[in-house]
Amino acid sequence: MNTVKCGYRPMFPYLFDEVMERAANPSAEFIYKPAANVREDEKMFAIELSLPGFEKDEIRMKLEKDLLTISAGREKKESEVKYTRTEFGFNAKYSRSFMLPDSVDADAISAEYRNGILTVSLPKKAEQQPLSKEISIA
Repeated sequence: MNTVKCGYRPMFPYLFDEVMERAANPSAEFIYKPAANVREDEKMFAIELSLPGFEKDEIRMKLEKDLLTISAGREKKESEVKYTRTEFGFNAKYSRSFMLPDSVDADAISAEYRNGILTVSLPKKAEQQPLSKEISIA
C-alpha cells in the first residue's frame, strides 16, 4: 500500500499523524508529493518541481496521453546515519502528476535539473490559422 504525503506540509500537526501511521504499518511505502510552481506565457507552460538531494538519473518522467508523471527515488539501503524524520532525498520517494492541456506540443517537451529544481518546459502547439480565402464567382 502506498501512502501519498505532501512533502511541503508544515511539521505540526502532521508529525503526530505520520508517526502513528508508520507505527500502525511500518512496511508501508510513503510517496511524497513535491512542491511545484506552474507558469504560463503565450508560447509555453513551465513546471518547476522541488526535488532536493537527487541526482539527475534518479528522476523519471513519463507521458501517457495527457498525463505527465514525474517521479524520483532510489533503492532503499541501510545507512549508518539514522534519521528521526526525512522529508527529502535519501530513501524517500516522490511522485507528482499533471494533466496537460491539448495545446501542449508533446513532441517538444524538455527538462532541465539544476540545484534541486526540475524545470519542465512544455511548448504550446503553433496555432492553426483558420482557413479563409476569397472565392470568386464565375
